[in-house]
Amino acid sequence: MVLYLITIFVGVALVSALNIFFNPLYQDGWWVYILFTLGFTVVAVIVDAIVAIVIRKMPERWFQQDKGIFKTSERELKFYRFLKVHKWKDFVPELGNFTGFHKNKVATPFDNEYISRFILEARYGVAIHFYSVPASFLIILCDWRMYTGESNLWLTIALPVAIVNAILIVLPAFILKYNLPRLIAIYNNNIELEKRKKQAEK
Repeated sequence: MVLYLITIFVGVALVSALNIFFNPLYQDGWWVYILFTLGFTVVAVIVDAIVAIVIRKMPERWFQQDKGIFKTSERELKFYRFLKVHKWKDFVPELGNFTGFHKNKVATPFDNEYISRFILEARYGVAIHFYSVPASFLIILCDWRMYTGESNLWLTIALPVAIVNAILIVLPAFILKYNLPRLIAIYNNNIELEKRKKQAEK
């Protein structure tokens, strides 16, 4: 979480500074750029929250099959290995506090009820993060003066904020997609172990 907060702070400071020094739109009020940068950042967070709330309200049955965006192909796994997800995944904040289920580690690997819930929560997370990426660019529309050609803040502030937000959002999705095949493998292995146990008891 600290790394994310630092990234957001540096991003806000950098976007504000570049606009203060190079954007002539508000020559007599440099502080306006700081306010707009903070404002667009807050709106981006609100958009993320709305997407998360909407998706969490969707039926669980929509997230119980290994298909679509929830399915991780071998080529996709190679991409995540290329990005070395396993090395930096622990530095990305896990927001299980909001759902009461943490996804940063497998606490009880032999409990299939727990693993099933883990898979479900991971798929919810994948959907939330992936759909939040395009939604985050909606903040560009908040620069109401661009429609009359009187503002370029949609380009110099809103777009950079949306890009940073999208990057911070997509990283947890990469981690979840990277972990899902392992979770499914654990789930299936537990079923096989249970079958063998029952056969041995006969």
